[in-house]
Amino acid sequence: MIRSEVPLLNLLADIGNTRVKWACADNKTLFGHGAFTYTQDTLSELLRHNWRELARPEQVYFASVANAGVTERVYGFVRSAWKLEAQQAVTEKERGGLRNAYDDVAAMGVDRWLAMLSAWSRYKKPLCVIDSGTALTVDIILGDGQHAGGFILPGLSLMAAALARETHGIRRRQEQDPEPEYGRSTAACISNGFAFALAGLLDRCFSKTREEQGVELLSVITGGAAEQTLPLVPGQHIHEPHLVLQGLNRRFNR
Repeated sequence: MIRSEVPLLNLLADIGNTRVKWACADNKTLFGHGAFTYTQDTLSELLRHNWRELARPEQVYFASVANAGVTERVYGFVRSAWKLEAQQAVTEKERGGLRNAYDDVAAMGVDRWLAMLSAWSRYKKPLCVIDSGTALTVDIILGDGQHAGGFILPGLSLMAAALARETHGIRRRQEQDPEPEYGRSTAACISNGFAFALAGLLDRCFSKTREEQGVELLSVITGGAAEQTLPLVPGQHIHEPHLVLQGLNRRFNR
């Protein structure tokens, strides 16, 4: 926890549907990271609990994929605690040489855009940006900064839950990390089936880009299930656990 006597410049928050991740930041560096799980009813109290020892920030920047009620609670807390008007990031058509492939950019989750912005700003080469959480997103960025497009699919835990819920007689009796190997138990067959599905998708992304562009992709991976996903990613890859917050900082401060 960052104590109140430590001066801050900005407070950044990445607000998902059930989890808030945050950090303090200057123009280049993130520090004092924190995270908590919330419901709409508990959010205001959890914001007070997690941020009560922070010094008054110069500004509060946030990204949210949650509903309007959650967003209003964030605005309300910042006004009440620090007499500031928080600034919310939105998905854009272009920034910093990165060009969004979506015709309707508002249809893309802002966390996905910020993850791409952070990865592109840092590496500026052909990229596969993977955010592995409840859902799993894959986005391909070409060497000139053009977003080629991507994929959205259920994350590993969501696929397992759906299979258990919708089938009779198949139950995931124990948690097991996915591996690209043949399963020799029901739990392994389920987990490894997901591993093969994801590995196959990524292999196809890489081969398609190689065939069409003649380049190899660098994978940049973030999200709560990134550690499980890393062994399934072909080629060179980098784990960036705070990719969305880094993109948020870059959006407003560079």
